[in-house]
Amino acid sequence: MADPKSKLAIVGMAFRLPGGIGDENALWDHLTGGTNLVREIGPERWATDTYSHPSRSEPGRSVTYAAGTLDAVDEFDASFFGISPREARLMDPQQRLILELGWEALENGGQPPSRLAGTDCAVYMGVSAADFMLRQADDPSGVDAHTMTGSVPSIIPNRLSYLLDLRGPSMAVDTACSSSLVALHLACNTLWNGEASTALVGGVSMLLHPLPFIGFSKASMLSDAGLCRAFDARGNGYVRAEGGVVLFVKPLADALRDGDPVQAVIRATGVNSDGRKDGMTIPGTATQEELLTRTVREAGVDPSEVAYLETHGTGTGVGDPVETAAIGEALGRGRSPDQPLLIGSVKSNLGHLEAASGLAGLVKTVLSLKRRTVPPNLHLEEPNPNIDLEGMNLRVVTEPTPLPPSDREVCMGLSSFGFGGVNAHAVLQEFRKEEEEATESVPTCPPLLLSARHPQALRELAERYAIRLEGADAREHYQVAYGAAFRRERLPHALAVPPAAPDETVRRLQAFAEGEDPEGVVTEERFTDEASLALVYSGNGSQWVGMGRKLMDEDPSFLNSIREVDELLRAAGGPSVEEELRCDDAEARLHLTEVAQPTLFALQVGLTELLRDRGVVPQAVFGHSVGEVAAAWAAGCLSLEQAVEVITRRSAAQARTAGAGRMAAVGLSVEEVREAMEAAGLDGALEVAGVNSPRDVTLSGPYDALKTLEDRVATVGGFFQILDLDYAFHSRCMDGQKDRVLQGLADIRPSRGTLPFVSTVTGEEVDGTQLHGTYWWRNVREPVLFHAAVNRLLDAGTRIFLEVGPHAIMQRYLKTALQEREIRGRSLPTLLRGDDGPDRVEEAVWRIRLLGGPASLSDHFPVPAPSVPLPNYPWQRERHWPERTNEAAELYHRNKDHPLLGWR
Repeated sequence: MADPKSKLAIVGMAFRLPGGIGDENALWDHLTGGTNLVREIGPERWATDTYSHPSRSEPGRSVTYAAGTLDAVDEFDASFFGISPREARLMDPQQRLILELGWEALENGGQPPSRLAGTDCAVYMGVSAADFMLRQADDPSGVDAHTMTGSVPSIIPNRLSYLLDLRGPSMAVDTACSSSLVALHLACNTLWNGEASTALVGGVSMLLHPLPFIGFSKASMLSDAGLCRAFDARGNGYVRAEGGVVLFVKPLADALRDGDPVQAVIRATGVNSDGRKDGMTIPGTATQEELLTRTVREAGVDPSEVAYLETHGTGTGVGDPVETAAIGEALGRGRSPDQPLLIGSVKSNLGHLEAASGLAGLVKTVLSLKRRTVPPNLHLEEPNPNIDLEGMNLRVVTEPTPLPPSDREVCMGLSSFGFGGVNAHAVLQEFRKEEEEATESVPTCPPLLLSARHPQALRELAERYAIRLEGADAREHYQVAYGAAFRRERLPHALAVPPAAPDETVRRLQAFAEGEDPEGVVTEERFTDEASLALVYSGNGSQWVGMGRKLMDEDPSFLNSIREVDELLRAAGGPSVEEELRCDDAEARLHLTEVAQPTLFALQVGLTELLRDRGVVPQAVFGHSVGEVAAAWAAGCLSLEQAVEVITRRSAAQARTAGAGRMAAVGLSVEEVREAMEAAGLDGALEVAGVNSPRDVTLSGPYDALKTLEDRVATVGGFFQILDLDYAFHSRCMDGQKDRVLQGLADIRPSRGTLPFVSTVTGEEVDGTQLHGTYWWRNVREPVLFHAAVNRLLDAGTRIFLEVGPHAIMQRYLKTALQEREIRGRSLPTLLRGDDGPDRVEEAVWRIRLLGGPASLSDHFPVPAPSVPLPNYPWQRERHWPERTNEAAELYHRNKDHPLLGWR
């Protein structure tokens, strides 16, 4: 026996079968329950009354329109795939269905599509029907630039490759009814030959025009009873059906390495052709037998080990006897008489999906392997007398049949034959998971992250996850949360339920699904690309009495950081910041800059450490005025001891200027402020202390001059507010402290740093080695070029700004800068006045994660979890269908005006 080929894994599987069935459990219930899913096509698709007749000989008529069908084939979630409504209406529903199933197959296989983008993933699709183009032929005036790409079958795999950026072979396969299984054979060979590392394989068929019904009826291929009576004496034809299947396939060794789910294992596939015979559509016993024998041999499987064979089994008087004869010779006769080969056909449940029928049979086979039970074949009342089941050692399964226990993995076969003579066969094997070791280190309350393309889809997805988690224990909750975080694509509209017990997570999801915005659910609109994050350290004016107290009480690590800074500050002659943070209103000294600045610095250090602990790693840092000291420490340019020295010397020097002047915030541009000062006769009396945005300027100078200017600005309706600070920072009032600052910081030896430091003194990125004493004097004396620094960061690609401080006073300036540049970005606070607990910091971190910023999840998911089934994406379908023009013939909708006279 030849060496078997390397095993391939069916990792992801998605399907939409008659009745709209797309769920494994629902399909299994129908199969084991013996449901006949065949119905009658209604007049909404075409004029069924016009084109029906009980006689096969009646011209232009079909004997039946019984079929397995899908609902709402005119609907599609076009915007999810970035397809315009104009193009979508001219897209064959077969294309639409394959796009949805391709996405779902990757979801079910735990493969975020973006990870496959640019790879050599192959796409092979079995497709034969061109019904949609036949419909459009009745209305040539409706043809436009999208008609051909929307209608030609070859575009079906190409569309998937294009939208997902897959660069392996991409082709449609048409061998009629065997198309999808031949597509699987080609994909497997592509993987075995090393031409691709993964493959999406599918088949699709849609019933959109009466012409094929009429043609197959004339060829006596359709069952006038509307039943696929496989192996039954009454079998006189098949029943058409529509639907689709897509698989994601990769080498088994790779799937195990990557922790992928494995639905079943492909041992071998094979294809041949009948060649010349009595008629082109007559099947060939010898060639079918040769194909079965060869494929089983190449699988390295003994014929007696094949437990079940999913047959082509169309229920025709010619095809069934030929197929069973080939099966008997290849796999049946050599078996033990007490272990006949089980056979059946899913077509008895669904109808014949034609180009997709092979993979429809594969879905049934995979489910049979996973559940070690074979569902019944329907409609068998009297076996076809031309089939010697007993002599060939075959048994048609007529009731759910469990497989006997076995130490070895069960193998099953699958056949699909095209009516032009192309035969395909595959050998599948059960996949048995190794026993998973329970671990005690799995967090019992993991976070849940979900995302969708549209807000409504996000709410529907939340509902699906609420149902999925209902009754879940801690272990299953962790597995679901892990899969949602790492095995799903991250889409624009994102949601996070921070760590909570399963029942609480379910409650929050249900509330969100019902249209609420409950506490404990964070939502953001994600950036397309990985978003760059900058930490901005707020300056004077952000402090408030009691800030950080809740954090100190509830987060031990924050308290430890405060105490570490406290010790260094007191050693340097500064205040006890822990005491200052715990002061009440009567005792607070935050109005004194020698107290406020060190206290603000300590709080910012503690917040930065909290962010680091939560995996937040910024791409750059910057600060506003005194906030630059904490920013320099966070960038690694100053050690904590050096930063404490800077903040102590800086604040002590500035404290000496108390009462020398005041500051004001003005809602005008720099040019407008200077014009107002000149008009008020204040030229030279006041100085620009900061430029925060194009229309936000800070002034410093004498109180009387500020009051005069306030009156002047009021006449033009401008914003003007004198700040509650008894200092005139960043002005000539500081000049007397220059020597004190320079001498006090003469020994500072800064480092290059580990993060980019963008200066609000220069408005540019500064090498950390330049942050010596002279720089810190400039930081005290020169205006704060906050707006210039923000623009520098925007130029570098920063899109998320997180303000590190006790209250978010920079938010308006940041939003203004984003609006001015017409850049989509986000500014976030860490703490707010009166809201300084751990939950506020956690929310900021979750928002960064949802936006796509650099915030690790490793603390929440310390160990990988096995793949478990997760809800699929909730498609937001809308009607997209060609509009009828005035020149449309629409013969397929041509209803008689009179039963005898016919049409006008």
